[in-house]
Amino acid sequence: MGSPSGPAAIDPVATAAALAAVDFGTCPAGKAGDVARRMKQMRGWLDAFEAAYTNWVDALYQQGSGAPAADVHTRDQGVPSHEARKRERRAKTIKDAPRFGEALSNGEIAAEHVDALANATAKLDADLKAELLARQADLVRMASHTTPERFARHCRSELDRIRRRHGVDLARRQREQMHLTMKIDRVTQMYVLRGEFDADTGARIFKALDDEISALVQQGGDRGADRSRLAADALADLVSGGHQAKRPGVAELSLIVDERTLTGDVHEHTVCELADGTSVAIESARRVACNAHIVPIVVDASGRVLDLGRTQRLASARQRIALRAMYRTCAFPGCDVPFARCEIHHLIEWQQGGRTDLADLLPTCSRHHHVVHEGGWKLELDDDRTLTVTQPDGELFAVVGFDTRRRRTDDQTDQALAS
Repeated sequence: MGSPSGPAAIDPVATAAALAAVDFGTCPAGKAGDVARRMKQMRGWLDAFEAAYTNWVDALYQQGSGAPAADVHTRDQGVPSHEARKRERRAKTIKDAPRFGEALSNGEIAAEHVDALANATAKLDADLKAELLARQADLVRMASHTTPERFARHCRSELDRIRRRHGVDLARRQREQMHLTMKIDRVTQMYVLRGEFDADTGARIFKALDDEISALVQQGGDRGADRSRLAADALADLVSGGHQAKRPGVAELSLIVDERTLTGDVHEHTVCELADGTSVAIESARRVACNAHIVPIVVDASGRVLDLGRTQRLASARQRIALRAMYRTCAFPGCDVPFARCEIHHLIEWQQGGRTDLADLLPTCSRHHHVVHEGGWKLELDDDRTLTVTQPDGELFAVVGFDTRRRRTDDQTDQALAS
């Protein structure tokens, strides 16, 4: 069938042979990076080939031959249906944006980068989708220099800018599309709820459910139950009056907005989002900021916290809010574990006289927290929150500027890469 999307920059046969020849019993440590690079190239080529195959199967089906591509994947490869549908979406995205297929085949990007673009364009109007995909070359360039999670945020930021240029009122469109369907499955006799909500409403619902789940666990609930079961119990308590809260609808939210935007100057690098990364329309932000249950978190151009509303700086819960305003994920370089699943690490351990001060705190996932404490890795934080990571053997692992991890804008990143 040839190359999946144009001439490949790698020879898949030679790459596969090189990987097959690796003997981990004798391979020197210095070759680890080369092996990883070849694995990425091989995986990318195979994923691109699979996308080409998927589009071919889909074309046959459109012509009246065979079955839908997702069904073929499930039948012939034994993958779960949700994974099969993801591969089908990935292939369609590559069909719409062939430059991504080339980059995937060449090992420049990973399949997850294509999935991020697929998710960003899934429900777009044709005009908005066309304008975003017109920037394929720039998008591929960004994807090749960042993680899929950060690339997904970049796509959302680009869409926000496009919407602003087109004068699209995202908040109003979301409110118009908000819905909740209720039905009873006559086979299982289970009650089924399915809904979509605007950012403001959805965030309040999620926060209320998170709080109620925590309350259920603390009250001796079934700790062995998975989160979906606990969420179902929490929802039932909230809407049926079995909960302990007086008003579940007043869950506290964190709104992160840069100082310039808050004062009325919407600009190219505007930041306006909820704690979970959901973009919020500027008009909605100014409205909800008046709500006593919204904690406004104002950040400067580099993302450092300037103001925490009525919060108290030394309260641990408020410090987590402040840190979330500065970090979406674990602070360890390259780690994309969400902040909500992170632990707060003291750069100087409390037992050794460390202070619970924002200047000495970083969010770290459980794995990296153990790496630092039990593994002997060293983290150092400068006044501008530049993070230096040193391996146990004393070798420098990485130096990560604060703006490159959380607050650096996509255009600034483009300029840095071009320089």
